[in-house]
Amino acid sequence: MARYMSRDTEPLAKWRGVPIYLTTILTALFVIGFLVSATLAAARSPWMMALTFQTPVTSWSGWLSVLSYPFIELPSFFTPLGIVCFYWWAAGIESHIGRGPLVRLLAILMLLPVALLGILSVCGISYGGLAGQFLITSGLLIAFATLYPNADWAGWVPFKYLAFACVLCGSLMLVADRNWLGIANLWLVCVASFFFMRHAIEQEYDDHVPLTKRIRSWFRSKPKFRVVPRTRDAYASQIREKSDDDEPDGEVDDLLEKIARNGLGSLTPKERARLEQARENLLKKERK
Repeated sequence: MARYMSRDTEPLAKWRGVPIYLTTILTALFVIGFLVSATLAAARSPWMMALTFQTPVTSWSGWLSVLSYPFIELPSFFTPLGIVCFYWWAAGIESHIGRGPLVRLLAILMLLPVALLGILSVCGISYGGLAGQFLITSGLLIAFATLYPNADWAGWVPFKYLAFACVLCGSLMLVADRNWLGIANLWLVCVASFFFMRHAIEQEYDDHVPLTKRIRSWFRSKPKFRVVPRTRDAYASQIREKSDDDEPDGEVDDLLEKIARNGLGSLTPKERARLEQARENLLKKERK
């Protein structure tokens, strides 16, 4: 588990005692994009269209739009809410698995819809373009729910159920608009986020399992749909069985029960260190 926890989960810097994370910087860019979008829309500027992704890409501004399109959209009442959600979910992911995995996840969420539109364009099918943070925020919602499946929202709703309800509502809204490309993009980024986070979480437990073997194990799971990864339960059972002799006081058992109820993110740094120590002891026994 120490692979991500010891690497890049710390803030980049501090400003007047306030920690500055990569998520903080990206959120500031979304705020700037919100203001720029409002200004460009009011001025009827052609840059509003130039900074959103359109197919086919025929100029340098088209390639620039691959990076700029999440920050540019027509402002609405829900735009500030989306920015707040982005910060909340991205900060939870960055502080748990680190900046590197967060950057890779964001890159996947940005480029997958671009790739889909590019494929359709090559096939001679035109569906317009991409603008705004909706797809990225939706992917982060699934990633956060995969990482903290049983964390309570509003004090009583497990986050995995909230995530499923939000994706379902978003899908129904797109169906009502007959936006079939939007539905494809939404489910594409959600599925990608889910599998990416499962891979990242399992790497915390065992860095030596090849990705291909890990993916095959996912498809051997029971077919019931869940946002929470099942591998944690198997890992907990394995640790519990092997640690009974070494932990008569049941401390590791209590930690594993806490993970099963509230997710790995519910552990304090001291509890994580204790669980990591138990894991290292087990690995030493296996080597002998």
